[in-house]
Amino acid sequence: MRGGVMVHRALRGSTVVGTAGFCLNMVLGLVYAWSLFAGPLQDAFGGTAVDTSRIFSVSMMGLCLGHLASGWLSPRTSPRFVMLLAAGFAAVGFAGSALAASYGWLTVSYGVCCGFATGMGANCVLNSVLPWFSNRKGAASGVLLAGVGLGPLVLGPVVGALIAQAGWRTAFAAMAVVAGGMLAAGSLVLRQPSTGGMLARANAAEGDDLTPSDSSEAVSDVDTPNAAASLGTREMLRTRAFWTLFCWISLVSSGGLALISNAVPAALDVMGTREAWAVMAATGAMGALSGFNSVGRLVAGGLWDRLGSRGAMAAVSLAFAVSMVLCAAAQELGSFPLVVAGFLLLGAAYGGSVSVESAFVGQYFGLRHYAMNYAVATLNVLVASCIGPTISGFSRALTGGYLPAYVILLAVALLSLGLAVCFRGESSR
Repeated sequence: MRGGVMVHRALRGSTVVGTAGFCLNMVLGLVYAWSLFAGPLQDAFGGTAVDTSRIFSVSMMGLCLGHLASGWLSPRTSPRFVMLLAAGFAAVGFAGSALAASYGWLTVSYGVCCGFATGMGANCVLNSVLPWFSNRKGAASGVLLAGVGLGPLVLGPVVGALIAQAGWRTAFAAMAVVAGGMLAAGSLVLRQPSTGGMLARANAAEGDDLTPSDSSEAVSDVDTPNAAASLGTREMLRTRAFWTLFCWISLVSSGGLALISNAVPAALDVMGTREAWAVMAATGAMGALSGFNSVGRLVAGGLWDRLGSRGAMAAVSLAFAVSMVLCAAAQELGSFPLVVAGFLLLGAAYGGSVSVESAFVGQYFGLRHYAMNYAVATLNVLVASCIGPTISGFSRALTGGYLPAYVILLAVALLSLGLAVCFRGESSR
């Protein structure tokens, strides 16, 4: 009887915390709506796509720093404290962006502050929610991270309409209120399960009830889901598995960030016009990319649970390669449907890579040091944010189009596929 009550409470707690984490990630995903601001900011301050891409690259660097800060703070404070910090940085960052007078200002307000808030908040969500779902790390990571991709899809059109009707400054101000308020409210819900709650949740997933006789053994299993893989950060950095993951996801993320930061301009280039209807269509294409970002996170999480690391990684890389072929064909043929198809696959590949990363760290290195281990793994964004947006920005500035970028990124995709196929799983640890 007592065990049944504990199982019920654990299931209810996981549902509440999981739902809160998903919603918080949707808000944090607003940072990926940057391409909506690229055109208006170039009209306001001049410059080229290189200037706006650079700010997005800085925001990805800020995201990495936020992950690291959360990884250090999490074992020393609480999820509530970390998420409240993220709320403060988000509010200050978006509000500061509304007052921006130059690209340099935006680099600090949007790039550093908003990026930092996103990384800190996302790491806090994963570190708080995944222990509730220790038996389905791949699927749980996919669902949680799908929220980040859905943010631009659901909230992006609202932001786009605000920009069109009231200007980019008003849109940033509204984002400051919404993001700051919702993240602060979410901090009241996030929490990690107690040892008993983790045990009850694990037994519920297996169809067992909690009894005093098996509690000590079960606690050990839940605390270290893969007993052989409870590695600290230093130990993780000495494994071939980590560096394979790091190189692979750096390559895939380069393609995702290249177009996320330039999705609207790239779609407009294919259509050959910047009239109001074309801008709306391009915004829809960006939203589709974000939507399939979420789909990719869900699908890759499921593929991980079914096919393992190698199969999930190969599927993501293959989707990345095909997406670049479709985008290149769209540029040459002037086909908007083809570029949308390319965006969809690229969004799925980029989103899938994030789910693979989260599940990979949990499975190969354990959940005990997950917050810091995952934060270190996300440093791949520092590499990807320098490569991807730079390739797309310079391609547009030097040639007037994105075809050279698509060709280069196709080679990058094939390289990532080679890494995935060569990965040997457990033997690489």
